[in-house]
Amino acid sequence: MKVKTLRFKDTKEFVHILEDGSVATSAVPDVLPLTASMDLLKTYFKISGQKTDNVDFENLEVVEFDFIESGEVGADIRNKLSPPLNLVSLLDDYFDELTYDIDKDKAKEFILKEMKQTLVSVEYLSKLF
Repeated sequence: MKVKTLRFKDTKEFVHILEDGSVATSAVPDVLPLTASMDLLKTYFKISGQKTDNVDFENLEVVEFDFIESGEVGADIRNKLSPPLNLVSLLDDYFDELTYDIDKDKAKEFILKEMKQTLVSVEYLSKLF
């Protein structure tokens, strides 16, 4: 699940703006909705009457990240590896001269489909960590 949070630009520490207008950092993010933006946060604080006089908004940024349940990363990686494995299997059958019962045109359609999905998977995995 994707979420947003507030953090310092320079140290990348998660930021919590407290009710008294002070700023605290934490190892745990303050989870914000995907619609959150710096402008919306400033407007929210202004409308709600929460003090923000001591908050240097220029040093803060709203960032999006993946909020992943523990143990789910392995399953996610395994699922993303399925298209490349399928592609290798299809190519093996396609180029195997001993496989006579394969419809080469149909196999080519599946190969092209798996190539596209493999690109999506590889791009995702390259950005995972």
